[in-house]
Amino acid sequence: MAWADQLLDASFKGITFEFISTDDGCDSAIVEHAYPYVNGADLEETGDGAWHTAGQAVFYGPDYEQRLQSFLKAVRSGGAGEFVHPIFGLVPQAVARLRTGSIRHDADNPDRATVAIEFIESTPASPFFTRSTASQTAEASASHGDSALSAVSTSIADVVDRLRAASPIAALDTLRAQMTAPLAQLAAGEGVVLSMLDVIRYPAAWATDIAALSAGMVDMFTFSAGSGLNADWINAQLQLAGLSSYSSAQTSGPIVAGTAPSEAQATAAAATSIRVTSAVRIAQAAGLVLQAESAAPSMSPTEVETVVNVARKEINAAIDQVRITYSIDQARTITEPLKDQALAVQEAGRAVIEARPPLVDKIVEAPANMRLLAHLWYADHDRATELYRLNGGRSVILEAGEQLHAYAG
Repeated sequence: MAWADQLLDASFKGITFEFISTDDGCDSAIVEHAYPYVNGADLEETGDGAWHTAGQAVFYGPDYEQRLQSFLKAVRSGGAGEFVHPIFGLVPQAVARLRTGSIRHDADNPDRATVAIEFIESTPASPFFTRSTASQTAEASASHGDSALSAVSTSIADVVDRLRAASPIAALDTLRAQMTAPLAQLAAGEGVVLSMLDVIRYPAAWATDIAALSAGMVDMFTFSAGSGLNADWINAQLQLAGLSSYSSAQTSGPIVAGTAPSEAQATAAAATSIRVTSAVRIAQAAGLVLQAESAAPSMSPTEVETVVNVARKEINAAIDQVRITYSIDQARTITEPLKDQALAVQEAGRAVIEARPPLVDKIVEAPANMRLLAHLWYADHDRATELYRLNGGRSVILEAGEQLHAYAG
């Protein structure tokens, strides 16, 4: 490598400097297995140690003090940072260490200082256990849903374009009715601005309009933590049910890539797009519910399970319809992100439930109300609302011997 062409500017944590010299290397860890009465040893390589770069950094010029102070501040701040070696290039994680007698000034070299420094490559260990919060998995659910919507939009656009190319003068009234019906009847009530383009000539724009329409249905609700969370969830399902009513289609055989589809197949593809969009939005709404529930619990574990089950049921129905409509290769581009979204919703629900103490059954030992029991069991009478929620709104006054669901501890 020619230094004149390939030499890099050395830097650490974004602070550039120059090297006078470097000394690089690492120790290899080798285990020797020696046996009695056998000459030699069996060697086992167990990996290399950390890569070390020791050298002399130099700062010079009228402003060298400012650059030197910035460099020392970055070194003394601790922690690993990005190190650029002038010859070997980028080391993503490295720790800097000043060596003994490291900063040197010389009267024969004014406005100049050298720093004896050592950089050690850092390789963070993988954690034994990784756990995602309900909020993180809910966000992942939304991302997977967007991928599914993108895939189904591409698929319906390809199907309609191939049909129009094969039958350029056909009216395609059945397909047009299937595509325009949800836009005409639902858009006005949602206040969503649509593209207003011809659905046959611009099927991708139609898919975008359907996605915007369904997103508006979810955005109508705040899904804020509290007593109204369950009501928002139920109302969101009712809103999206209006979209799902346009997702039924007659079975006409799977669409094969590279062949011209029939109008019946294209109509089925449009209905499938609506089904997938509806399922994605219900799953995203479920993610918002679980995200709010993780911040401030207001639902029982059974209600959390119900939210997850509804979302997974809708996604499963959408996957089944996609597999009927498209050949397996085309279907996988849509079903795989749908599977990922279903798993993300399930993991979010699990995180919400596992964040709480275990649910146990307790026996009421004497006539009491929920507030007295909360004080007796938890020394906190405000947890009466929690007991009421866990037991499905049972009577406030309880008799001795009744069994209640309650959190342990």
